[in-house]
Amino acid sequence: MKLTGSQTLVKLLKAHGVEYVAGIPGYGSWAIVDALQSTTQGIPFIQVMQEQSAVYLADGYYRACGRPMVALVPTAINVSKAVTGLACASAEGSSVLVISGGQTAHIPCQAFEPPSDNDCATLHVKAHLMAESPAELPAMLRAAFSTMLCAVPGPVSLTLPLDVQTERVELTLTPGQVRAVAERNTALATHISVASECLAKALRPVIVVGGGVIAADACSELLNVAERFCAPVLTGIDGKGSIAEDHPLAGGSLGRWGSACANQLLANADLVLLVGCRPVDLEGATSVIQIDCDPGTRGRSAQLVLGIEADIRSALHDLSESLSALQRQAISQQRPDYLQQVAALRTAWELRLDKERADESSPFMIQRPLAELRAVLERDALIVVGAGGVRRAVQQMFPVYMPRTHLSSSTFDALGWAVPAAIGAKLALPARQVVCVVGDGDFLQALQEMAVCVMHCIPVLFMVFNNSGYVSLRDGQTQLFGRHNGSEFNLPDGKPYSPDFTEVARSFGLESWRVEHPSQLSPALHKALNSKGPALVEVMISRQSSGVIDPFADDLA
Repeated sequence: MKLTGSQTLVKLLKAHGVEYVAGIPGYGSWAIVDALQSTTQGIPFIQVMQEQSAVYLADGYYRACGRPMVALVPTAINVSKAVTGLACASAEGSSVLVISGGQTAHIPCQAFEPPSDNDCATLHVKAHLMAESPAELPAMLRAAFSTMLCAVPGPVSLTLPLDVQTERVELTLTPGQVRAVAERNTALATHISVASECLAKALRPVIVVGGGVIAADACSELLNVAERFCAPVLTGIDGKGSIAEDHPLAGGSLGRWGSACANQLLANADLVLLVGCRPVDLEGATSVIQIDCDPGTRGRSAQLVLGIEADIRSALHDLSESLSALQRQAISQQRPDYLQQVAALRTAWELRLDKERADESSPFMIQRPLAELRAVLERDALIVVGAGGVRRAVQQMFPVYMPRTHLSSSTFDALGWAVPAAIGAKLALPARQVVCVVGDGDFLQALQEMAVCVMHCIPVLFMVFNNSGYVSLRDGQTQLFGRHNGSEFNLPDGKPYSPDFTEVARSFGLESWRVEHPSQLSPALHKALNSKGPALVEVMISRQSSGVIDPFADDLA
């Protein structure tokens, strides 16, 4: 039986394990949408309200479960709103397949140029593919998925012109047409031996991890290395969740919006093991060992003494197995003073945070409602965080305990990302609690996607922190120029302005609650989490709340 190009595409996506396609039907995608819904054992189509939301949704889906999802746009990819979503996915190393019909502005005839290397750079994709015949699709889909899911994941785009969508072809799937398992480079035994010896001899070692550890599913191996070498683990923003933050060796998050504990441990370290991590600022004579599957991240530190280019999971496993029982015992006996220092720094930092978490102000400071949220959530709940002050506060003081339970657009800091990404995360893990924590300015960029939750019965909780403006941008302007302009939402008389998000959510069909006093927080959150559908809790936040404590303000010791 002959199938159209669109039907062939759907069959292949199904064979590659795709469970959902999100997008907007249009001139360039009608045939594909029809095939998704009419093909035997088709794929559910999630219709979103704007194009870039489809990519953000697929991004959140992948980052929650590690499986790719497809975003479908009706226009040529290079002029669609999906470009912003691709840039975000590329920055976060997220495997998303974006499919386009290739048409521009509903013009029925369009001349197509072969994809070039410059197209990939402009679109922020690892590969840009274009099918000239349905017969090319099996090999092309195999290449797309292998590229997306290799050691360094990222997005891929595929153009399927209208004539290819409707052309008929015989399809016979063979095992060779399903993607091959990506090869993983193992570390040299000599490199593992050197790294092990350096870690064992160090007096104050730390392990600094990023999103590469989570992407490699290497968190168990990381924990084994940390425990056997008695070394605290510090996380970048994209590494949050790689170690349970209540583990004794969890040193906290690094950087300007991190913890004083983590920053002091890094400053005092004599050896830093960087794993799947972006470069960090180091001073002094600290030695650095780096493990990463991406050669592009190596050699950026002047203190680098050893760079190991290998699969992160296998390298960490080999490192944890490099010690004998006697060596592990010797390390544990030489590190009790250091581990006591780590514990003291952790305790001092938590005491400082507790003061903010207990604040009774109304409107709220950000820390109080975040503490209440953590108290009512299950341990494996997913929190999807928007941009700005909310993201910084979550990085600094909201503990997470499992990998892939903290999702944020930390590198790109994209406004409008969190709402559709949370929907994608819930589709990926429907049995888990999923909460989208977002500021009001960010929420205004994508609140129309609440309709997707209602139409498809997707029970996400949206927690909107309302301070009537882009207050984090205001604070940045003030620091640079001594004044701010255009970052607060005000009426002509200067009074703060805000939509009533509670009523807006109800008009979409969500249950919703507005919280203005501490006594209302816990009851509203419990009701929202126990509701059978999507829900919204609007929390009134003070404009004076920056969301973070300065981790460099004073010494914890």
